[in-house]
Amino acid sequence: MKEDIDRSLTRAVQYHYIDGAFEFSFSGLCLVLAVFFFIQASFPESLVSTILMMLFILIIPAGALLINRLVNRFKEKITYPRTGYISYQKPRGVNLALKVGFGLGMSAITGGLLAAAITGSPQALDWMPGFTSIVFAFVFAWIGFRTSLPRFLLIGLLLFLSGVLLSVTGFGNILGLAYFYGVAGLLLLVSGFLTLRIYLHTNPMQDEVQDGE
Repeated sequence: MKEDIDRSLTRAVQYHYIDGAFEFSFSGLCLVLAVFFFIQASFPESLVSTILMMLFILIIPAGALLINRLVNRFKEKITYPRTGYISYQKPRGVNLALKVGFGLGMSAITGGLLAAAITGSPQALDWMPGFTSIVFAFVFAWIGFRTSLPRFLLIGLLLFLSGVLLSVTGFGNILGLAYFYGVAGLLLLVSGFLTLRIYLHTNPMQDEVQDGE
């Protein structure tokens, strides 16, 4: 009985990631951050750079809200008409701890960026791509273990390796963060596209099935 319940719970969690919506939305945020840090690297120690760095505080919470809204909108248009709607409980326990941990990690990154902006020492960020990749790898690895979906473990591993590589090959500053978020955005975009393609192929709309017949 307990095994049946556990399997049902796992399938319910997997359903949230079944269509690639999470990857699409998160990739959008990563690509925005990639452009943001690329501008920072192109105009270092300028007024524009300082203003943008201060605005970074708003990007993370605003991006989280936007991701949630885009995912819900995507599912209303694509997923729910095909395979139905599932109502999830608000995060608690380990799920809440994960979100808090991710928030703390991103807060630490934000604090480091602001400190570098205030001191005018971007060299202090040499470790940032590696540190950011650890935060991302932990989050995606947890999602992978929680959902039993191997693609998230692979994404976490690739992001970790890319962050470490950028830190040790001379890109470990603001430009390194731009490249890291660019890689993360493209990787998530590819994963979302492949996941959505499989989902649409295995779950066509009823009218599409009737037309095919």
